[in-house]
Amino acid sequence: MSDYDLVDVEVTHEDNDELLDSLGDSDGGEDHIQTVQAVRLQAGQPDSELRSLKQLDEESVKMLEHQVDTAYRALFEMDGKALLADEVGLGKTIEVGMILKEMHFRETDDSVLILTPAQLAKQWQAELLEKFGLNFVCNYDDEFEGFDSHDYIIASIDTAKSDRHRATVLNRDWDVLVLDEAHYVKNEETDRYDLIDRLSYNYAFFLTATPIQNELTDLYNVVSLLRPGLFGTRDVFHQYFVNSNQETLVNRDELQDRLNKVMIRNRRADTDIDFTERIIDTRKFDPSPKERELYDAVSDYVKGAYSQDQGQKLVLMLLQKEVVSSPAALEVTIGKRLDEQSELTHADELESIMDLIDDIDTITKQERLLDIVEEARENVEKGRVIAFTQFRATQRQVLDRLAAEGYTVHSFHGGHSSQEKEDIVENFEAEGGVLVSTDAMSEGRNLQFCNIMVNYDLPWNPMRVEQRIGRIHRIGQKRSVYIFNMALNDTVEEYVLERLYHKIDLFQQSVGELSSILSRLEESGTSFEDEIFERLVNAGSEVDLENDFDDMAVDLQEQRDLADKLEEFNSGVFEGFDLGASDD
Repeated sequence: MSDYDLVDVEVTHEDNDELLDSLGDSDGGEDHIQTVQAVRLQAGQPDSELRSLKQLDEESVKMLEHQVDTAYRALFEMDGKALLADEVGLGKTIEVGMILKEMHFRETDDSVLILTPAQLAKQWQAELLEKFGLNFVCNYDDEFEGFDSHDYIIASIDTAKSDRHRATVLNRDWDVLVLDEAHYVKNEETDRYDLIDRLSYNYAFFLTATPIQNELTDLYNVVSLLRPGLFGTRDVFHQYFVNSNQETLVNRDELQDRLNKVMIRNRRADTDIDFTERIIDTRKFDPSPKERELYDAVSDYVKGAYSQDQGQKLVLMLLQKEVVSSPAALEVTIGKRLDEQSELTHADELESIMDLIDDIDTITKQERLLDIVEEARENVEKGRVIAFTQFRATQRQVLDRLAAEGYTVHSFHGGHSSQEKEDIVENFEAEGGVLVSTDAMSEGRNLQFCNIMVNYDLPWNPMRVEQRIGRIHRIGQKRSVYIFNMALNDTVEEYVLERLYHKIDLFQQSVGELSSILSRLEESGTSFEDEIFERLVNAGSEVDLENDFDDMAVDLQEQRDLADKLEEFNSGVFEGFDLGASDD
């Protein structure tokens, strides 16, 4: 522990340097280093209030009690090194924004590096600027010139660890490191872990909703990057805190005492946030006879082609997804396949499929989508609806159909520039209507002004479904959220929806819970999507296919039960854990 009471230390900016110099000449190890860092945080503001929050625009950011308390504790009780482990949806980004704003106010942020998953970098940049007035350059910006050319940088962790940038990142002494989705560095054998382990920084804030994913060693690895030595060696930690079968804790009080030094975990149940209701409306339709003929022809082709050449698995899987999305999406892929390979096996079958596509004059899903958006136009402010599809060709076809019916439409996809994406979202909020988006929108955007979402086609990866929903069902959403799932009867889409997603109650799960279920299911090296495809192509009959999916549902339920057991284990770790409540 520090020899200095952080609340009572009084130093001026002039005194600060002298005090730091004197401390720097003495011995004291880790506690001494933390004292030096704490004194820097105290410079000019000895009362340890979050003074900078008075500068924030209440219209831009609503400060919740648990977030303010977390920012305070991370800075002044944990000496600027903390693992923020709130449950999903409680605003960890906002907590970090408050921390960085305060550090900027106290002039202790000469250089800041924020590392995130690639798809979240721009969201971080936008939120810190809009809510806290903090201007960061992102590695995806045109003006980004390298990690030695800017003082406030947001970058994907994979960019930072790349051969091109790694040396530059490691050669610099950073004032502040922020690591989002910190469970990505749980494995000490990875380049990501090695990068964080070698980085030089004074203050660090790690974020994760799942501090334990598979075993307690995950937590050990993440915490040890923040506070080396807090838990001793890995072997000693394992022997001291966990029994051999990973099911019960020993020395629990000691574990909690040590976690209290570095981790803050807020749970939804312990906050006063009232999340709105999530209402699921699944709409299944019989395909037209021509659509059924097309589906059967594609399925037969996929099975036959896969039995002869399993190397083309990805494109065959794509065809199976496209046939329930739109004829337009299917036509693009088959057309490319015919153009690129003059001696293609099964070319006659593909030509026949193209003829079947040409024969379709009415698309059932499009007609039924019109029903949903018309309901919205009659009952919701500005008739706002977000419709998600996985395919650009489907997107274009749906947009054309909606526009022809007189709806205001907006298109969002990965081909837009950052500024174009901002403009599209602003126009959608102002004008209303229907935003048809690819999954480029499914992460990194906050769209609480809309409360109706349509899964026009359904990803086979349940995490992507939840990420879509997370755009509108989050803190700041004031209305009930309506999720419409569209599926054609007796297709793989219906099997996935009814037999798998409903089995794990997908649409009421959190991202953290889903991650735990899927990570356990996929430990064999087979992804969720691979499993679906293999069962689809190997079934000998319709009855076999239904039975195969029922079997997979049973496996999925077992994984959910294991995930629930893990959550009980986590609760054991965190039972009685100090959630940051004041003693006053």
